[in-house]
Amino acid sequence: MFSTLSTLVVVFVNLAVAAQPNYLPTFTSSKQFFQQSNPLVPEFLVDNSKFGLNNGYTWNDVVSSLNSNQKLFILQRHGEGWHNVAQQDLHIDPISWQCYWSLQKGKDGIEWYDAELTPKGHDEIKQLVNQIKNTTSFPHPDKFYVSPLRRTLETWQETWLNLPHKTATIKEFARELYGIDTESERHDRSYIEQKFPGFDFEPGFQDEDVLWSPVERESLENIYYRAASLLNDIFHDAKDDKVISVVSHGGLLNAILAVVQHRLYSIPTGGLVPVVIEIQDNHKIYPLDHAFTDFFLWCPLAQPNITTQVSDGSTTVTTVSASYSAPSGSSPLSVTAYKTSS
Repeated sequence: MFSTLSTLVVVFVNLAVAAQPNYLPTFTSSKQFFQQSNPLVPEFLVDNSKFGLNNGYTWNDVVSSLNSNQKLFILQRHGEGWHNVAQQDLHIDPISWQCYWSLQKGKDGIEWYDAELTPKGHDEIKQLVNQIKNTTSFPHPDKFYVSPLRRTLETWQETWLNLPHKTATIKEFARELYGIDTESERHDRSYIEQKFPGFDFEPGFQDEDVLWSPVERESLENIYYRAASLLNDIFHDAKDDKVISVVSHGGLLNAILAVVQHRLYSIPTGGLVPVVIEIQDNHKIYPLDHAFTDFFLWCPLAQPNITTQVSDGSTTVTTVSASYSAPSGSSPLSVTAYKTSS
């Protein structure tokens, strides 16, 4: 009886763990075909003219080698956006940028809220398209996934509308590290549908940006969870497809590389990295104990403002806000960092 009860407890515990959204498969990546996947090859020696494909292999060799648990991912970073250059172009010091200007939508005609591509960014995509066209037997993706931010949607259009393609699916979890700064906030679905017609949306995609917060910043824990969840979704959605395109951002792409046990590799704006990724049978919990940080970590110079209020004589509500002295001539800034009740 005791043994049976113990077995049932273990089963229920396992079922409870498996039901958690952060209980996901583990992933690995192959080091066989691409120089950037080999930690023994310095980054500066990678032959980017061939997208890192090792001598002695063809793209057909890569695709034909894939087993049922593997896919060739074309991980593409958006072209240069206005958020990449605004601080430098506007001569804003790092503290003022971090603590004030990054929370605004723009300045002096430069908008970095949900940033669009710069002229250089458009040129980077043109160069990439020419390189793909001139690469013998480059494997055109079977499925396309893209972040909902404007710079990635522009990048997808300017890359794949000029090449063999199918409609891309907009995935919320394909977006950049989000929270506090406005470059990580997306427009609503209605705007995207009007501005970028022709894209599909994943099931359940909300009209409003329900992830972005002006007071919390996503941590590495959460973006690693997002990367694993995104890969898991893609492996199930594109079950019979071999070549997958993901157009995303530096932070999310770095998280994918970490999750699939690939070495850290810098993907420049307008660049792409091919990676053979395998989904494994074993699962693990991706920690979410410290999924978000607050404005005090984003801006260490922020000053706390603590307000305590007694409600109904029994509940004490303490509100902690963060404030930062704005640059001269700018509007004052006050951000509610967190609230506690007792």
